[in-house]
Amino acid sequence: MYTLEQLACFVTTVEHGSFSAAARALGKAQSAVSQQIINLEIDSNQRLFTRTGRYPELTEAGKQLLPYAQAVLAQQTLFEQQLCLLDSQQPARLTLALDEGIPATGLKDVLITMAAEFPGLAFETLSASSADIIELVQQGRAGTGLVFSSLEYPSLLHFDSVGTVTFDILVSPLHPLAQHRPTHTDQLKLHRQLVIGSRNQVGSAFNYPLSPDVWQADNYYMLNELTKAGLGWAMLPQHIADQALAEGTLIKLPVDAENLSWHANVDLIQHPGDAATRAGRRLRQLMQGLL
Repeated sequence: MYTLEQLACFVTTVEHGSFSAAARALGKAQSAVSQQIINLEIDSNQRLFTRTGRYPELTEAGKQLLPYAQAVLAQQTLFEQQLCLLDSQQPARLTLALDEGIPATGLKDVLITMAAEFPGLAFETLSASSADIIELVQQGRAGTGLVFSSLEYPSLLHFDSVGTVTFDILVSPLHPLAQHRPTHTDQLKLHRQLVIGSRNQVGSAFNYPLSPDVWQADNYYMLNELTKAGLGWAMLPQHIADQALAEGTLIKLPVDAENLSWHANVDLIQHPGDAATRAGRRLRQLMQGLL
């Protein structure tokens, strides 16, 4: 039966073009590499190389078997990576939950770095409201979360402040508030407010309702669409509303209400299980520069 060492010699010879080059790459004697390939040919009952020229060339059988040998060695590498993760007590998977109201354009660079530093580590991303993310991390369904700041977190969660996001009060240009400039927040209470809710009905600490007439959505993109439809006014993150503002389907409340723009603090929260691992700590470090 063939061995992994035989397959490694076979594939390395193909990749480096000769038995001597493969031996140097593998740190073996050339005779040892040649013998491993001969043994593989005997075990498989196939001739893999022609040896009539200066350099060995793959036979048709060799060409057919090469991708399968490469696949076996790739699986071996993945298996060894998982063993390393187990030996170092690293998680096999990290789950990051993000509030889509927080811009995460730099997230791909974070994931590229994590993939390079922790090969074999599976990664999952979830999207939810901040209130839901806090619950997901508390329950251990997500190990790390990026949320708008809460006045109080469950006692076991780790958290750090990582930046701010700018919000504006926005309406459709056809909305009554766009026609009559509000001079006081009490005038906002006369019109329906569109706010972020959560799946578990827990209210958001920062996006609280001012109006008695409230419609809820669990994500800012739906809130954006409802606001564009003229169904109410909403406080929306600038990066989500930018396109609608450019198209003229949303406007900021007129000048007298400009002081209602504000900056929401953003926190990175982490379950103690993730915070205790090297991969979890590295993710936390990389996320510090996201905003």
